[in-house]
Amino acid sequence: MTATIKIARSRPSIRAALAELSPAECQRFETEFQQAAQQAGEQVDLTPLDSVLDRWAGRATILANPLSEQEQELLARFRDGDDRGSYVRDGDGWRQL
Repeated sequence: MTATIKIARSRPSIRAALAELSPAECQRFETEFQQAAQQAGEQVDLTPLDSVLDRWAGRATILANPLSEQEQELLARFRDGDDRGSYVRDGDGWRQL
């Protein structure tokens, strides 16, 4: 099992990860963060900042943990409509397709 890299839900951690993994997205994060900070100040409410940090910490974590070759092949199969081997939940529990 591969260790999962977790990106902390903080501006410095998110910015560092995005700067390394996706510079274009890093710029979008910075823009959204600044807008949310301004809105939070005007509203005296941290909800806009929380939302930006939640969304971008998730995105940075996804970028830091790319899919393996096997996972990419599985995803490609699913996108092509082949869901053999996947599991679904029904009234009787889980079953494999």
